[in-house]
Amino acid sequence: MADIKVLYVEDSRSSSPKLRQALKDEGLSIVFCGGGFDALDELASDGADIVVAATKVSDLSGYQLASLIKSSELVSQLPVVLFYSGETATDDFWIKAARPDVVVGEEDLKEPAKVACMIRDLAENARLAGWEKSIGRGVLVPSQGFSSNNLVESYSSLLNDLILERAVNRTARTLTALVEPRSQFLEAFFTFIGEIFQPDLMGIIIADVNSPWAAVQVKGNVSQDAYDPMMAGLLKQLKLPADLKVELRGELLQDNVTAARSLASVEVLTVASEKQGHGALVFASAEKNAFSAGARAFMGVLKQELKPVIQLLLAKQEIEELHSREAYRAAIDSLTGLYNLEFLVGFLQQQLLFSFRQRLPVGMAIIDVDNFAKVNEEHGYEIGDSVLNTVANKLLQITRSSDLLARYGGDQFAVVLPNTDLAGTRVLGEKVRSEMEFVNFGQENGRKGPKVTVSVGCANFNMEDLNPETILRDAKIALRQAKEAGRNQVCS
Repeated sequence: MADIKVLYVEDSRSSSPKLRQALKDEGLSIVFCGGGFDALDELASDGADIVVAATKVSDLSGYQLASLIKSSELVSQLPVVLFYSGETATDDFWIKAARPDVVVGEEDLKEPAKVACMIRDLAENARLAGWEKSIGRGVLVPSQGFSSNNLVESYSSLLNDLILERAVNRTARTLTALVEPRSQFLEAFFTFIGEIFQPDLMGIIIADVNSPWAAVQVKGNVSQDAYDPMMAGLLKQLKLPADLKVELRGELLQDNVTAARSLASVEVLTVASEKQGHGALVFASAEKNAFSAGARAFMGVLKQELKPVIQLLLAKQEIEELHSREAYRAAIDSLTGLYNLEFLVGFLQQQLLFSFRQRLPVGMAIIDVDNFAKVNEEHGYEIGDSVLNTVANKLLQITRSSDLLARYGGDQFAVVLPNTDLAGTRVLGEKVRSEMEFVNFGQENGRKGPKVTVSVGCANFNMEDLNPETILRDAKIALRQAKEAGRNQVCS
């Protein structure tokens, strides 16, 4: 394999010269860092293939360094090996929560060649799994550099970066719940971002393959003659139609107006997607070199945190397009007009992946019409179909626009509830159950219609299992419990 870059972290108190030499003997390229902050600075500027750090270092312990790396979604696949260098004051909980790939003990260090071979194998396996050295630059987006020789400024910089990441993450989480309708999302996007960052121009572009769209907000005195070429170049860069209609918020000034200003600083952050299409964030200012290190750090974190939001917007766009294509029919149950099981499973897979990345709950409810076979037998299939349609319509009335409702098959329905815990899922289940008790299914000729009740099984997304079949299975088990409890019940 090509040169493997090892970020080797130790200080004079934690030195392990034999291990260092063994790594050199393995042909690994070693970059020595005298502390955790030096390691973060090197990682942010030039990446690495693997980090090897002492557990006890004067500025950041190996466990703290591992935690910073492993808690970052972007770089969590970077291998981290810690080697024992004396007791630390680290809480046992954080020792485990740091999640290093390997902790090398005192006894293991007596065989440095064996440890070095293991480190090389870890780095090679990570590369085979798709790791690239350059990805490591995303561990943090520092507003200023780190240095183990300047602890006060480094701790301050680290705290600033973590606070910034937390603030942007909170904004991203809020936006995920507001992705539709689009007008609501854009209002929230410009409001929340504007509370933190106020350039003269900012915008968002969703470059969907079939239906791209863009929205831009201008403040201050941006001129029309500055805006037009900037947008033309941007659309060309993103390979979008030159005549794409852009929703413009704010007013552009004509160049002959005294106050009109050009755009001297422009930043375009493209956000790649795992699906077709991509997104872009645009920030511009009339001032030259307008964006400070802190502003650039903010934009970098925003790009990372909004990636799942962009992906969700693209997914929603795909659903909208599905409605207008022939494929829509294949995803719809012909009787009730709800989505069918195949579409449900596909949507659920995407939602679980998104929710896992954002650490958001997902609820699942399966609703079963009690004794439905008896309804068909005693009242006929026409009444049976009417019952199913009534249940479907009732569910449409009760569920939110962000929920996905599907006919699960036969006399069963399923609801996916994004950003909803088990308690919230049970609330929906109980509402459905109680309202169905009062629905009157009258028949012609004065004949009494069927009395219909439903049983509901509720489950919640287990963050350890991304398989959609697992949450469906859990909901079905809960449904069986509701049936066994006498029907017309909600169980979880």
